[in-house]
Amino acid sequence: MKKIICFMVTMFLVSSCEEYEPSKDDIVNKHGNIINLDRFMQFVENVHQGKDDKIRIVAYTHEGDPIIQDLKYDGESITVKTDATRDKFGNESINTSTCKSIKIEKSQDRTDYLLDGCDKGSTKNIVLVIWNR
Repeated sequence: MKKIICFMVTMFLVSSCEEYEPSKDDIVNKHGNIINLDRFMQFVENVHQGKDDKIRIVAYTHEGDPIIQDLKYDGESITVKTDATRDKFGNESINTSTCKSIKIEKSQDRTDYLLDGCDKGSTKNIVLVIWNR
């Protein structure tokens, strides 16, 4: 019985260590429900005005795993660090790239915020999608 209890406690502690708790300042995207959208818009504005800024975006997969993007703008370029180590169904990697700007593409259904002019031939350059509701 003691072994079973120890095993259950160990499993609980291990599983709870993998969860990520966003900070109050993070931009959180849970399947289109976005928290701190105004902070993201301020970052975009600062990039367009050439002002230094940094943000963290936490986007959740369909399975509920967080993928974390840290964007840091230094007045000239945006350094993007994407941490997918908590995505159990993804490649569980950390990638860093540098981009020149953020561009906005609007359609009838949505507005896409994309990183533009990225090195390393980055193909996943959508930062945030805002659906028109």
